[in-house]
Parts: sequence; structure tokens; C-alpha cells
Amino acid sequence: MPELRSETLTRILDDIDGFEFSLDDYYDDAEPQGVIDSLLTGKVNSLIAYFDILGWQVLKSQIVNMVPFHCDAVESLDTLKNVIIPEARRQIELLNLEDIRNEDYYFWQNIHPKIVALAKPRFDAGFYADSVESSFKEINDIIKNIVISNGGRELDGSSLMTTAFSLANPVIRLTPLISDTDRNIQQGYMQILSGAMVGIRNPKAHGNLLPDKRRTLHLLSLASLLMYKIDERL
Repeated sequence: MPELRSETLTRILDDIDGFEFSLDDYYDDAEPQGVIDSLLTGKVNSLIAYFDILGWQVLKSQIVNMVPFHCDAVESLDTLKNVIIPEARRQIELLNLEDIRNEDYYFWQNIHPKIVALAKPRFDAGFYADSVESSFKEINDIIKNIVISNGGRELDGSSLMTTAFSLANPVIRLTPLISDTDRNIQQGYMQILSGAMVGIRNPKAHGNLLPDKRRTLHLLSLASLLMYKIDERL
């Protein structure tokens, strides 16, 4: 459910849930009764319209014959508050959960498979920091193995990145290193990777990085980008 529509429906439910009037006025005087019937009819008509938009035909069928109200607002309001509104709120929660699942699904569809394999189980379990740490450790390990397999010495973290992507003698080339643009790209990714080891992987390893869900998605997107870039090496 789009967020704005969900908020509007919730406001309508809150409005009806909080609608109160004096029983003495309603039953003893025809004029207040007519005003109350009219006000409640308008609110319920808005609710019916939203149920129709959302395709909630069962809920709609339970209230569509209530309106217009005519001397029966007390009984109908009781049904609305105790039956219809709680069920509508439950449906909103289910739709919001489904939206979250859909958002997460499309996110993972665009993430590097190695990051998905490492991070998603941790992320789904709520271990956000671990999902980030495992992803950047994997990047570090992959680059370390490439360097070692090419005769380099075993390094780690920032020094590994500056060695692997060095402009002077790179182990991993991301571009032909012919033009200024080529060299800028090589140097840029070297600095990003070096910074990621210092500013993302290491703080988590030291227990200082506690990202929320949104920040975790940002960090995993960066890890995915870097992993894809490593795959594109020349």
C-alpha cells in the first residue's frame, strides 16, 4: 500500500474510532440526531471508498448497507469500533509488511550474489552489523587472494588496497591506465576500497558500528558495487 494512502486510511479509522456523542442528545432530540447521522454517514462513506480502492470487498460489504444512518448510529458505531476498525487495522499491517518484503526482494535482486549469500541471512535475522562486516571481510579476502596468487605478500585492509590497486604497479587493473580518466578511476576505487576497510570494516570489527536497517542497505549497496567492480578487473 502506498505510504500516503495508508496514512490517509489510518486517519479515517482514527476519526471514526474517536467519534463520540451523548446518548441523551441522540435519543431525546431529533436535531442533534440528524447532525450526528449526517456526520457519521460522511465518515463511513469515506471508509467505504477506501475499502473499494483497496479491493477489501468483504469489509466493504459489512458496512455499505449501514449508510445513510437514520436513528441507528449507536449500534452501527459499536460495530465499526469493535469489528470493522480492528480488522481494517490488521489488514493495513499485513499490507505494510508485504510492502517491506517487496522492497527487500527488489533490493536483493540488484546486489552481487556473493554479498547476497553472506549478508542476506544475517540481515533477515536482524544482525545488520554482522551482514556489513561479513561483506567487507569477503571483499578484503578476495583481493588478498588475488594479490597472493600473483606473487604478492600477504597484506590486509587499507595497505592491501593501496598495494592491489596502486597506480604505479597495480596487481588489479580496473582500466587500461592509459588516459587521465583511466588513472582517476583506478585511484578513485583504490581510495574507496581503502576507506571502506578503515571506516566500515574495522569499526565493525571493533564493535563501534551499529547501523540501522536503512544504513545497512546503503553499506551493502556499496559492498555490492565494489564486488562487481572487482569482477570487471582487466
